[in-house]
Amino acid sequence: MASSLVRQLSSIKAKAASASTLDRKKRQKSHAVSLIYDPKDAVTQDLDSIYLVAVKGLQDLESIDHRFRTFEKSLFSETSISIDRYVQTPEQNASLDKAVESFLALLGPRALLQPAIQALEWLVRRFKINELNGEILLLTFLPYYSHPIFSRVLDVVSLPLPPVFSFLSNSKTTATNPPRNLLIRALSRDAELFSLVSEHITRLIDAHLEHHALLSFWSSATISAILSMKESQVFEETIAERTLPHLSTIITARKSPEAQTAAHMIAVVLASQCRLGDDVIDALSKAIALHWSKKSRKAGLAALTQILQFRDVPNEKYVPLDKGIWKSVEAMKNLSQELAEIKKKVKIDKFVVAYILAILEYDHSQFELVFNLLAEQQLSVGQKSGIAHYILKISCCPEATAETQGALGETLSKGLEGSAMRDIFLDAMQHMNMDIDEVELKLKTTLHQSKPAPDLDGSSNEIHVPPSLTFEQRISTARTPRHLSFLAPTATTEFEALAEIYLQGLAEKKEVLSLFIKNGNLFPQESGSALSFLLRMWTGSYPVLARVAALQFFSTLVQNMSETVDLQATIIYLLVALTDLSEKVRRAAAECFAILSIRYDNPAKSPQIWGLESFYGTGAETDQLKWLGYKDLRVLLKEHISSRMEEAVLDRDYIKTLIGNLVDFSVALSSERRKKEIGFKTSALAFLCSHITGSPFFRIKYSILSMVVSAKKTPISLYSLCTPLLGTWIKRRNSFLESMAREKIPSSVFERTIMKVVSGNDQNGAKFLEDSIRTDAPGLSDAAGERVAEIFDNWKFDTQLSIVRTLMELALDNNVQFAAQEILNKTSLSTEILSAILNDSKLSTQDVDEPQQLSKRRRRSATSQQQHVDAVLQCSHATLKRLTLTLELLERNQPQKHVPLLKQLFTILGELLLLKTDSSLPVQYTQQVLVDCMLPIIKAMDNSQLDSNSVRIDIIVSCIRSSTSPQVQNKFLLLVSALAKLSPELVLHSVMPIFTFMGANTVRQDDEFSAHVIQQTISQVIPALAQTTNSGDGVAFGTVELLLSFVNAFPHIPYHRRVKLFTSLVKILGPNDSLYLILRLLGRRHWDAVVKNKASDAQGLEEFIQVYFRGFTINERVEAARRYLSVVNDIPFDLPLLNEAKVYLDDVTGLTSDKILSFKVDLLRFFRVVVSAPSLRSEIEGNFKSAASAPSRSDMVSLHASVAGCIEILLSFVEQASEDRYREYQSEAYDSLDAVLKLLSIQDFVTVLESLISRLDDPLTVARGIKLIRARFENDGIVNDNVAKNSGLKILPSVCAAISHSGITNTELMKLGLQTIETLSSKFGALEPDAFVGEVLELVLSDRGIQCSDQNTAVSGLVCLSTLGTALGARLLGYLPRVIPLILDILEKAIRDGQELVGIAVFAVIDSLIKRIPTFMASYITKILGLVFLSASADAQDAFADRQSVVDARTVLLETVIAKIQTKPLLASLIVSWDDVVAKWDYAIIKLYLSTTTQVIERGTRKAIMSNASRLFDFFLTAFDSRNIRADQGHGIIDNLESEMIEIAMQVVLKLNDKVFRPLFVRVTKWATEDVVGSATERRNRLFVSYKFSDRLFGSLKSIVTSYYGYLVDGTTDLLVGFVTGETQFDRELWDVVISSLVGAFSNDQEEFWQAPIRFDKIADALLAQLALGLHNTDLLQQAIVAFAVSCSSEDHYKRINKAILNYMRDIGDDDIMADFQDANEESDGFALDPKRVAKTARLNARSTPSDVKITSVKTLKAIYERLGEEWLSMLPQLVPIVAELLEDSDENVETEVRNDLVPVIEGVLGESLDRYLS
Repeated sequence: MASSLVRQLSSIKAKAASASTLDRKKRQKSHAVSLIYDPKDAVTQDLDSIYLVAVKGLQDLESIDHRFRTFEKSLFSETSISIDRYVQTPEQNASLDKAVESFLALLGPRALLQPAIQALEWLVRRFKINELNGEILLLTFLPYYSHPIFSRVLDVVSLPLPPVFSFLSNSKTTATNPPRNLLIRALSRDAELFSLVSEHITRLIDAHLEHHALLSFWSSATISAILSMKESQVFEETIAERTLPHLSTIITARKSPEAQTAAHMIAVVLASQCRLGDDVIDALSKAIALHWSKKSRKAGLAALTQILQFRDVPNEKYVPLDKGIWKSVEAMKNLSQELAEIKKKVKIDKFVVAYILAILEYDHSQFELVFNLLAEQQLSVGQKSGIAHYILKISCCPEATAETQGALGETLSKGLEGSAMRDIFLDAMQHMNMDIDEVELKLKTTLHQSKPAPDLDGSSNEIHVPPSLTFEQRISTARTPRHLSFLAPTATTEFEALAEIYLQGLAEKKEVLSLFIKNGNLFPQESGSALSFLLRMWTGSYPVLARVAALQFFSTLVQNMSETVDLQATIIYLLVALTDLSEKVRRAAAECFAILSIRYDNPAKSPQIWGLESFYGTGAETDQLKWLGYKDLRVLLKEHISSRMEEAVLDRDYIKTLIGNLVDFSVALSSERRKKEIGFKTSALAFLCSHITGSPFFRIKYSILSMVVSAKKTPISLYSLCTPLLGTWIKRRNSFLESMAREKIPSSVFERTIMKVVSGNDQNGAKFLEDSIRTDAPGLSDAAGERVAEIFDNWKFDTQLSIVRTLMELALDNNVQFAAQEILNKTSLSTEILSAILNDSKLSTQDVDEPQQLSKRRRRSATSQQQHVDAVLQCSHATLKRLTLTLELLERNQPQKHVPLLKQLFTILGELLLLKTDSSLPVQYTQQVLVDCMLPIIKAMDNSQLDSNSVRIDIIVSCIRSSTSPQVQNKFLLLVSALAKLSPELVLHSVMPIFTFMGANTVRQDDEFSAHVIQQTISQVIPALAQTTNSGDGVAFGTVELLLSFVNAFPHIPYHRRVKLFTSLVKILGPNDSLYLILRLLGRRHWDAVVKNKASDAQGLEEFIQVYFRGFTINERVEAARRYLSVVNDIPFDLPLLNEAKVYLDDVTGLTSDKILSFKVDLLRFFRVVVSAPSLRSEIEGNFKSAASAPSRSDMVSLHASVAGCIEILLSFVEQASEDRYREYQSEAYDSLDAVLKLLSIQDFVTVLESLISRLDDPLTVARGIKLIRARFENDGIVNDNVAKNSGLKILPSVCAAISHSGITNTELMKLGLQTIETLSSKFGALEPDAFVGEVLELVLSDRGIQCSDQNTAVSGLVCLSTLGTALGARLLGYLPRVIPLILDILEKAIRDGQELVGIAVFAVIDSLIKRIPTFMASYITKILGLVFLSASADAQDAFADRQSVVDARTVLLETVIAKIQTKPLLASLIVSWDDVVAKWDYAIIKLYLSTTTQVIERGTRKAIMSNASRLFDFFLTAFDSRNIRADQGHGIIDNLESEMIEIAMQVVLKLNDKVFRPLFVRVTKWATEDVVGSATERRNRLFVSYKFSDRLFGSLKSIVTSYYGYLVDGTTDLLVGFVTGETQFDRELWDVVISSLVGAFSNDQEEFWQAPIRFDKIADALLAQLALGLHNTDLLQQAIVAFAVSCSSEDHYKRINKAILNYMRDIGDDDIMADFQDANEESDGFALDPKRVAKTARLNARSTPSDVKITSVKTLKAIYERLGEEWLSMLPQLVPIVAELLEDSDENVETEVRNDLVPVIEGVLGESLDRYLS
């Protein structure tokens, strides 16, 4: 509804627009307005060009939504170009406005698409919707207000904006998107805008044109607007008035579920922010529930639950849901799950209450659901109370039917069990002045119980009372019972019928006693059946009032009975009544006891026991009852029961304790009293137990059982008294379980109770438990097992052992479900038991060895011998399994308490070791458990308990060595550690094998447990061993011996564990006393390695010592170095002085003087390795420079003293070695001194060395200086250190000057100089490239560099050039034309002369240049590849071509070329190189070439490969023709070449699509068939390679290329026909590959390619005729025919294939062969290749026999039956006569093939024997 102001503004705007049409400038400006184009471009466009673009956009939109097509004839028609809205009539414009609105509505969801903008551009430019339809245009794009498109739309809308959108004026002026808060503020303040937006959305929803962006905007904007209005304190009524009309409309839009969901969200927010009236909430709820759809149902339910949360509920008086709402909610599936999900997020209690009340109101069949909801949902006490009131009103409602009350009663009984609702219901009853007993009676149920299972009162007998008859009528129609006692098992039906009458009478408050109980027709007085009825009534699950009334009626009857009647049988049932949950029942029972006890004040004359002959019926149950004498009966009632009645009434469990104490015989008594009481207790116990066994009611059995089993000790065995029940329990258990189920007694509770009958001194009871366990019946076995665990300790040894053995058998039986092992784990086993079961599990390898012994004594068949071995192994495995379980039991029974078992455990350990050696059984876990048992025992022992004869350390060592499990090894090592701590002498002689094993195995493990084991072993074994071996001779003789043992085992310790092991060793012994000795001993090993030319061993020691020293402090390391030099100094040069020296290491004795000198030289070299370690220098520098980590003064003094000592000793070495023969020693001393001096800073080092290498007249000094420089900078890891960089650049000119000086001719010096330049350039070349270009580069390229005649120097120059190339990169471009030819010439010469190192170095130079400047190296790549391939040629020097280092360097270079050079030029170079490769025909070159080509294609992109596909296949065809081109070469090389080329071609194929590859495949086919112009051999070769390629293709791409075989069918058919007709010479190799290709084509046919008649007919005869060749030594033909049959799965095809095969299974010479197998109606050319015609020629061609043909056919048919099975059985009738003939064939091989292979397969498929068909 537009206001008058709006109409006036629209009129003014229309007039202004009309006037503007006459203004050219305004029209031009209006034409320049565009959504897409800049105004400068837009003003120059004509309408035709704009129209064409718009039509293209419309067509794109039509492809998305066909509804846009309707606008082709209106807004986008060709005539629209001439439409001018300013000159049209109002009616025409109105029609146009409608079309524009419709188009924009349809455009809304696609507004962000480019076609939409193109189409919209036409409406703006032609129809001026930006001026005349601005409002609807803005509404359409308003959901995208934050997107740039909205800013663009806003920009084209002309000013002034529509009034409701005036708030966007600033955004239009600034050309920015409006902020969200601006939009929300406008919606909340402007009711007209809010209404306009809501109406727009409602219209779109009605037209089903809503979309996600629109609904998302509407819901979020409306919610925000509601919140904003609430914050602005807008009246809640106003908010509701603005929102509800449109909201209610959208909520009912069932066809727009997403819109409904948005409306549901808004409704929830509205209800939360505004206090809506109950009528509004009800209407809103009803609208949501009655109109939700399947898709919006979930959101609707969530909204409904939340809206109802805001409904006012005064005084918590809830009302049910509306019936319509309730029905909608009820119709939902998985309602409980949906509510559970909602409840996780928000509260829904009010909805749940309303829903529950609705159930109670509308559907009384769902009471159970009510209680489920009460249990699941979190409701307040008040809410639950309200529900309880509602339920109770229903129960007491006069209109409630009997069915309703019965259902409610049953549900209440179940729902109140153990729940908190019970108290709420009781409070509600009290509040409503209702008596619970009356409610129980009315509902025919019990409500008092709070615990179910154990108390056995939780069940409820629901009695359905027919409402049609009154109490008196039912009494009159009731039949007289046939049974004398209602306690008889067969009287249940009669009892239940009378119970219904009884309950109805009580409910109707009739005179039940006089009318019912004393009714002589129902209960004859002489039978006493009334008493049995009452007994059963009060012990049943009936209402409390019914049970109390029964007891009261009983007391009345008893008072009127004769005193001669003995009612002791009723005592049992009165005792059960005393366990009732209801105090009323217990009090009534107590009153009965009081009356009953009075009857026994005086002994009666001739008493008659009531029920003596018929208490439980006239059967064995009554006969076996035990009865009490008068005295015992009087004592029981007077002294025990009646005197304790008050306690029994107050506590329902008291009677159990009372009876338990009554029969308990564990209290110590005097002998006289003991004799007096034993008779009474025995009689009472027998009396009670007789009813346990005799009563048919398990409620009675359980109640009495729970009383008697509470006794700690009974005078007679409970088991013997209960034997009638327990003896048949297992046999009759199923029937007993059914009875318990009927009485609703949990069987698990009953069986747990009955197991308590068995005591610890009852052997028969133990047998019962053992039998129960063996049943493996759930419940029974578990209960028996629990009882076993409880009383196990009370049994004697034999019983315990029997039980344990039974449990172990069950635990070892995988088919038994009973958890026997858990019971074993709960028992405490004695040492004797454990020893016995260990003996039961004794291992023996005698049986395992037996087959070997038997084989020596006599011959026996392999089968029987293997069966015997298998049986023995199976037996051993079972014994091992038993042993493992036994050891696990020992482990859980605190092994430290079973010390005597240690000897037995060591015996078992030895047996396990022997078993592992003689068999393959898995003993590792058993060993691990065994050690876990032995370890606590040894730890718990002292030395006096240890029997050294029983401890076998040698067995432990053998187990460690033989085990492959790290865990087991570690456990054994811990065992050794424990033994070493207990008795060191035991492990003394075996310690080195242990540590040798640790070095080779344990230290390989990198886990924490292994590290712990190593630490434990070293920390406990080593100190003991050192103490034992310390003889006092020398400073530390024991330590030396110990360390020497470890050093000797050094090779066995893996590198990654050596450091940690030796560090722990030294730290335990003390670094000051042992570290220098480790150095000295390792120094000897180093010298041994050097003398024996084991450079790798020596290098390994040097690497180890550098890493090893890092684990100690600087002071410890330097001091160890000093003491090491002191030890070296103690070794004299002269042999005569050796004995006088202080040498306590005997590793120098026996050495000559020359060897001693060599030894000392190497010790100095080893010392240099130690002090040259970078870590030592860096740590020393850090200690001097860093204040944070500065050591204490004492540490610094000690460090200085140690360093000074090293220098002093080294200087003394220099002075001692003054003679010429000591020159090497002196040189090493200098080197060692230099290593010490390297601890100086880099600046000081460079200054000293610069002066040293300036002495050009002393080349040796210069060389040593340069060598030191290189070593210093090479080992300096800091590249970006300015100090190191400046020092390196400072020394660089001096190094260059030394090399280039004309006086220097020493090539070794040149080499050292070049290596130094290489080191400096690698460090600083990239940082300071100018320092290395020019003089340095020229020097490297000169004859003192890469052109030097000395090979080693040239190699150093090339390495230097490679490093410079990497460091300088593009800085080398100016030198590239000079460098590349030079190094390629050097490479060619190196290949020719076999200069391996030179070639490797050149490869490295090229590699570095390609990596840095690949683009500029592409032009040289052909030449480079040619030389690289040439380097692999056999014509090259062997030293060059075959060396692995050359191969590796060549591989690295090729990988770089492939990775860095683009694919296209690289492929071009490779194709060009092929002719040279073929010309050389060197297998190594070919192999390298193919490998390189493969990698290039693998790396190449799909686009690059496709662009070169044609050229590549030309190349492949050339390569495929190699067999013809180089026919003179061996077939092996050509085969390999073809295979490699095919693989490369497959790589290419995988990167092509069908459009590209199909023509290429056709070209390959034509090349092999049509383009051959040479000899038959050439044609054959091309066919062979083409089929080889096809076979690989069909095998890889499978069904993707099956149709490609269509190009091969004709040629394949002709070729196969030629093979059998003799037209083509049979070629087995060609035949194999053709058949193999067919197998691939047939196997992967997923589109019925071969079922087409044109292809089937062509290939079928030719393929099946191959059977005539008789090639049965290969299964290719069988595979092809089977695959062919599978792919052509039709009955006709099967028949044709079967006929052809059968033709070849008979003698071809038979005249009637075709007549037998050809249908009369089938044309004679059905088999174009007549077997009779082709058989002979085919056999001649393949050189086979008729029998071969038959065998081939038989094997083929066998394969078909194996593959197709029953599908081929329809062909059996034609086969049977042929099989019969073949079974009598003259050729034994044919008969054997049919009998042993074909017939069993057919019989397997047929499912029966063929004999009856063949007979």
